Amino acid sequence: MFNLQQLKILVLINEYKKLTVVAELLQIKQPSVTFHMKNLEREAGVQLFIYKHKMVLLTEEGKALLHYASRIISWTDEAQQVLSDYAQFKIGKIVIGSSNTPATYFLPKLLGRMREFYPDVHIVLQVKNSPQIVDMVRKFEIDFGLVAENKVDDPDLVCMPLIDDELGLVVYPGHTLADADRIGPELLQNEYWILREQDSASRRMMEAWAGQHQIERRGGIELGTTEAIKRAVICRVGISLLSRLAVEEEVKKGQLIYKSLDSENLSRGIFFIYNKNRFFTPIVKEFIDFFQTTRF
Repeated sequence: MFNLQQLKILVLINEYKKLTVVAELLQIKQPSVTFHMKNLEREAGVQLFIYKHKMVLLTEEGKALLHYASRIISWTDEAQQVLSDYAQFKIGKIVIGSSNTPATYFLPKLLGRMREFYPDVHIVLQVKNSPQIVDMVRKFEIDFGLVAENKVDDPDLVCMPLIDDELGLVVYPGHTLADADRIGPELLQNEYWILREQDSASRRMMEAWAGQHQIERRGGIELGTTEAIKRAVICRVGISLLSRLAVEEEVKKGQLIYKSLDSENLSRGIFFIYNKNRFFTPIVKEFIDFFQTTRF
C-alpha cells in the first residue's frame, strides 16, 4: 500500500524533477528517495518514473497517480491543521492566494485589521496571476483567493465580489492624450503600448478590447508587474491600460494621468473565492466570515 512519504516524493519529483532537490526538501538522503520511488513503483505495478538528461519525469501512469497524490497530501495537511486548530484554540496558519492587483493595492489595507482580529494566526500570502490562483483554489492548494477578474465561472467555487475596478488608459503628463476630454478608439491607433504578461487578467481584457475596436499597436513592451509598467509610463516609454486602483497614488501626485474608456469589457471586480467542496477549519470559517461581513 502507498505511504505518504512515497506520494510526497511523487509530487515533488513532478515539480522539481531532480532527486537532489527532493532529498533536500524532505531532509532525507538521496538513496532513500530512490528507495521510496522503487517501492512505489512495485506497489503500483507499473513504471511511474523516467530518467532523462539528469532529470526525473513522470510517465503517463505517474501523472495519473499524481492527481490523487496531490489531493491526499493536501487533505492530510488539512487534517493536521484541523487538529492543530482545535488543540491550540485557533492558533494556526491561513494561506491566501492573490493576483497582483489585489495583493498590491487592496489586500494590504486589510492585513492590519485581520491581524487585529486574529493576532495568533500566521498569514501566508502567495501572489500569482489570476488563472493560477483560481486553479490553486480548485485543487485545495490554498485556503482561499482574491483575484481581479471580469468574472469567475466555476461550479466548484464560491465567488464573492468585494469591490469594483476597471482598466483605463494611463499616460504621462504631457502626452498628446493627457488633455483629451474623450478617448475614442480612433485616438489610440499606432501608439506604443506597455503590456502585462500574456496570462494576466488585465492583458486578456486589454487584448479583447483592442481586438473589438481593431486597434493597431505601433510597438510594445511586455513587463511582468504593474509597478514596472507604471514606472515605464512615468518615464515616457509608452502608454498602458491599468487598474484604476493600481494608479490612485500616482494620479494624486500628478505623475500619471488616468482616463476611463467607458467600456463594459474593461470593467471588472476584486473577487473573494473559495472551494465549496473543502472542509473548513475553524480559522478558515472565521476568515470567510470576515470577508463576507466587512465593508470595502
